[in-house]
Amino acid sequence: MNVLKILDIATMIVVLLFFIGIISFEYKVISLVEPLIDLPKEWKPFFDILIWPLIVLLVSDLVIKYRKVNDPKKFVKKYWIDIIMLVLIPIFSTFKVLKVGVSLVKKLKVLKMGTKAAHKTKKSLKK
Repeated sequence: MNVLKILDIATMIVVLLFFIGIISFEYKVISLVEPLIDLPKEWKPFFDILIWPLIVLLVSDLVIKYRKVNDPKKFVKKYWIDIIMLVLIPIFSTFKVLKVGVSLVKKLKVLKMGTKAAHKTKKSLKK
């Protein structure tokens, strides 16, 4: 078995695990009401770090394939699916980051309003 086949198999396994994590823990991001696969919450950190080995595998695979072809036009024409996969995986990961970011902004707004209310209350009590 050559290196490219091993990388392809490893990539497909990690992609499958990554999407199992998405439909188990980040199901709301893809507009699901409940998870398709119910996994224990303790497994979430494992699925959260899967993005990094996946990106490493995809980049390694594309580097080897590019060296084999050594022509940018032929490379894109032949391996466009691999390139799209490398682009899409971080986009899915960004959805998770945005969800955390929106939650943080909402909490900060509530904290700001609470601080303003406490300040106005304190000010009105002094009068």
